[in-house]
Amino acid sequence: MSAAAFIPILFIAALTPSGALFVSDTSSSDYPVYPFNPAYGDSEYDDGWSHGSLLSAPNWLLAQIDQNLMSTVLDRGVTPIPTEVPETFEGYIAEGYAGLEGGNYRAAYNSFKKAIELESTSSDAWYGAGIALESQKRYLSALEAYAKAITYAKGASSNWASYAGKGRVLYNLNRFSEAQTALEMAISQYENGGVNEPEELEEIYRLLDEITDKTGPSEAVIPSSAYVPSSA
Repeated sequence: MSAAAFIPILFIAALTPSGALFVSDTSSSDYPVYPFNPAYGDSEYDDGWSHGSLLSAPNWLLAQIDQNLMSTVLDRGVTPIPTEVPETFEGYIAEGYAGLEGGNYRAAYNSFKKAIELESTSSDAWYGAGIALESQKRYLSALEAYAKAITYAKGASSNWASYAGKGRVLYNLNRFSEAQTALEMAISQYENGGVNEPEELEEIYRLLDEITDKTGPSEAVIPSSAYVPSSA
């Protein structure tokens, strides 16, 4: 095709008052012609066009558009992108324990996981993750989390609960000898740390009695005090 034979095709797009998009091809013979009306001209411009910061449009076309839709059609400047304020370590820990209290264990685990990403050696974060995983019966993952919490604990007052959690998980895995060792260590740490959590201590002794009597496996109950941060 020669350059002289090339005929440009213009598409005109407009919104009808009902909000529908009207597209017309100027090469079509039945294209409705709208002559320029000076009444729609802008006194600031003499070319009959309205000029935005990014786009321009003829005034006769804009006059046919519902003015309530104008803000969605014309460019009114750059829209700022909102920035999300990152959560803090303490915020994720609080979210995690709130999730445990509300029974939303998966969300609780996700919060503790984010806390661990910020502080990978936090015994509180690993302990909370252990509780959340144990509550979902993900015992092997919970066992690993409790082991991490014990490793990073700073003293008896903060690691006794992790030993108790480890003992409960081992009990539910029918690994009674290991469970007994962990539970006895929990009692020792409990006493050395001067802790006052009677419900948790009662549960530890209950599990030890079941192991000693070899009554068979039964699912360990997580007492409400287990949701208290281990450093409390």
